[in-house]
Amino acid sequence: MSTRKPLKIILSEHKTAVIIALIIIAGGSVGTYFIIDYLNAQNPEKITLATTTSTYDSGLLDYLLPKFTEQTGIQIKVLSVGTGTAFQYGEDGNADVILVHSRSREDDFVNASRGEDGIPFGIHRACIMYNDFIIVGHSSNPAILLDDDNITTVMTKLRDAMDTGNMTFFSRGDGSGTHSKEEELWEMIGVVAAIRWTGQPDNYTETGQGMAVTLQMTYEDVDPVHEGYTLVDRATWLSFNDTYTSLNILAESVVGEDFLLNLYGAIPVNPVLHPHVKYLSACRFVGFLTSPYGQALIDSYTKNNAVLFHANFGSCNISTSCSTTDGEIAIWTPYQAEFAGLAV
Repeated sequence: MSTRKPLKIILSEHKTAVIIALIIIAGGSVGTYFIIDYLNAQNPEKITLATTTSTYDSGLLDYLLPKFTEQTGIQIKVLSVGTGTAFQYGEDGNADVILVHSRSREDDFVNASRGEDGIPFGIHRACIMYNDFIIVGHSSNPAILLDDDNITTVMTKLRDAMDTGNMTFFSRGDGSGTHSKEEELWEMIGVVAAIRWTGQPDNYTETGQGMAVTLQMTYEDVDPVHEGYTLVDRATWLSFNDTYTSLNILAESVVGEDFLLNLYGAIPVNPVLHPHVKYLSACRFVGFLTSPYGQALIDSYTKNNAVLFHANFGSCNISTSCSTTDGEIAIWTPYQAEFAGLAV
């Protein structure tokens, strides 16, 4: 003889299934989106990271993420996109945390006045690491860039060579952090490249692609009349320079300049705007990146016998002239505790 369980017990044992059923009944097909949000919120052991192609292409994430998962049990799904798209994923609640490199837009992301109805898209930006940007091209060097040229001179020479049809500049043109930096460099000499050379792909080509593809297009441009140049972060370059062997570093930071520094920040998405995001798990990930253990891992990562990134949490005001506050350190210190005592 079977005994029937009280309804209260059945509901308790199958709460998730009941909630999903009610959502479907109430919302029809629209309710599907709420189901996805609900299930995601119930699984704090898996978070989504929207990040730049440079962190992905460099292999850094393949090095870091397994160590984070080993320690915490939290798995990370990586969306490798341009910085602009990573911000959009964060704004739309399609990521739990972002790791990007565009400081002005990062500041906007955590600024309530730039958010939605006075609520910022992200909470508590953390400085993570930095490297720098360089300009690479073929050894023919039609713009005649010299080792001691400062960045203003470099951009002026590139402009003049493009105007005379001597070279092609390959731009990512995709709203990425690298593209934003390129636009800043042109702006220093009063140029809006997409307007000045519109409809002139032999002078200025917007690839609309990631850094690896843009490097490849630069590499393949071997027309002796106008061989190409491009702007690339050093980490990506060091990951591919043994492939694109005819390209060389033709411009980089000179002493006393920091215009080419490339700063990376991590920001959890605001759960007030998107209640389904796994905010605490995202904070644990940022705690990992900013902990002495995570920072040592970043410093220890090399490729082709070269260090790709330099950790700078808590010291970016010294190393990169980037503001660091005691408040930022205080926010992340508690989340670093679970990684105390771990060594590289």
